[in-house]
Amino acid sequence: MAATAPLGVAARMAGVVMPADVVVSGTLWHGAAATRGHLATWDSRVWESVLARRWVADVRVTGPETELAGQWALRPGAATVAPLRGHMGWSLIEAVLPGLEIGCRTTAEVDVARAEVAPDARSASGQLRLAAGTCARVDGTVTDVPLPALIADITTTADGVGIAIKGAEAPGLPLGTVVMTPDNRLRVTIFAAGAALVPGLPVGGDSQIEIPMALFSP
Repeated sequence: MAATAPLGVAARMAGVVMPADVVVSGTLWHGAAATRGHLATWDSRVWESVLARRWVADVRVTGPETELAGQWALRPGAATVAPLRGHMGWSLIEAVLPGLEIGCRTTAEVDVARAEVAPDARSASGQLRLAAGTCARVDGTVTDVPLPALIADITTTADGVGIAIKGAEAPGLPLGTVVMTPDNRLRVTIFAAGAALVPGLPVGGDSQIEIPMALFSP
């Protein structure tokens, strides 16, 4: 019965609430989910799933400047990806985090060794490498701000999943951090060196904002 369940059932098993603009088709074994110009498709590893007593599948995510591939595992209360590799465009970030005030023209190389989401825990390890580009405020008040090439190291911290951001040409100088908290929010901290790259941001101290994670919010 679970083998033929639609994605909505599988998502509820993992504690994931699908946003209204996500269109799903197929079953737990073979299917797709589309949103904002991006498509995630999965093909389950049937025997591996049966033997491991959890859903195991090969997953691909495609979209503008995006091609990601990985292996996912789902069990009641938790979802794991190990690994997830490829490249992605900024529009994928906008699809996962709608309502961002900043948009960027850049791409990222993705090398996530492992990431796990459970109701009371988050863990991940890996790295993102962002290409140089430009950023702008969505309302048009600030445009064409240069974005240097960046490295984002992903680790598990006491506060959740942490991402430490640094410049590719000056990796010893931290620019900011992003933390995915257990209550499904992104806590973004911008250090003075990072603020100096963005016109209008105060450079006298750290700046912090919080963004809800729509995909995992109830």
